[in-house]
Amino acid sequence: MSITREKPLPAQRLICDVLRLLLANDAEGATALLANAGNTSDLCPLLERSRLAGCFQMLAGELPLEDFLPAADIAILAAAAERQLERARRCRTLLATVGQQLAAAGIPFLTLKGLYLGQRFFGDTDRRFMWDVDILVQPQHLDQAVQALAEAGLYPAAGPQLDPRSRVWGIHAIEVRGEAGAVDVHHAIRRLPGIQFDTRQMWENSQTFTVAGAHYRTLSDLDTLLTVAVGLGADIQTGHHNLRKIWDLYMILRTLDPETDWEAFFAQRRIERSLTLVANVLSFCLLLLDARGDCPGLSQALERHRKLLLVATPEQAFTVYSLPRQHLANRLLFSRLLPVSLLRYWAGWSLTLPARLWHYRKPRDSR
Repeated sequence: MSITREKPLPAQRLICDVLRLLLANDAEGATALLANAGNTSDLCPLLERSRLAGCFQMLAGELPLEDFLPAADIAILAAAAERQLERARRCRTLLATVGQQLAAAGIPFLTLKGLYLGQRFFGDTDRRFMWDVDILVQPQHLDQAVQALAEAGLYPAAGPQLDPRSRVWGIHAIEVRGEAGAVDVHHAIRRLPGIQFDTRQMWENSQTFTVAGAHYRTLSDLDTLLTVAVGLGADIQTGHHNLRKIWDLYMILRTLDPETDWEAFFAQRRIERSLTLVANVLSFCLLLLDARGDCPGLSQALERHRKLLLVATPEQAFTVYSLPRQHLANRLLFSRLLPVSLLRYWAGWSLTLPARLWHYRKPRDSR
């Protein structure tokens, strides 16, 4: 990774290049990159918006940041790191509560992303920002799981509830909240037109991990990758993608690339009809961060599937990244990545919009 450039890096590239150098234990290179960056006034605001400030501080805390950032920005980074530590602690406690409640009710569940993602791909649960706890239950256990969590003070939003299992609504989870935090109770990793994820196989492939002395089941590494990639694709659709979500995907890819048979991974995606979506999201991540060299196996596999790629150049990736929320261009892009006609996509989106807006409304009380 060169640190001498003819023009300043965009803020998102500068942040990720610094983080990549620090992951490689190249503090000298990271310092030189910041020194050559010129204006760094955009760094802290972008880190804060993306909720990467805590992660950046934990990795870059030993650098002479005072040479590149004002004292106020350094204080913001330090405060973000403290908040991240507290949120990780709360999520560990909340997951323990969830585990106890569902075990007592005899309901099996898998954790999604969150603590396992932090532990496995970031090296520690404290090093990744977490907003809530995500779990997956079997569709037939969804009602019982929500009831069991209500006994621990975790409730869905007030008002009439829609059944997320109905194919009419396209809803894949119920959020329950309380003083302890928020839990997304999934009955599917995502509901997307024309795509059939093999949830049964995901349960069979699940693995055990340990956090704070407790044992939990979670998705396999490749199913975690699939979940994160599909989630990022859905966020691109609405413009809710941000640098932290892209960095999550990069951290998974850099770890799994040496050990993954990408053609086998893509073959499974072809069976479930998610190949075009997943390949474009992976391409978007590597191109935006200029990280193809970090994942040579995946890069070669993507090149072999180049005909599927609508995001095939760094310029296209940056355009997708830069568009504002709800921009029609990103929604049109997403519709083209699904294995259904544009008519079916837009008809389904229009019909389910009122239900989705109602279901994902903010809680009006905390019970």
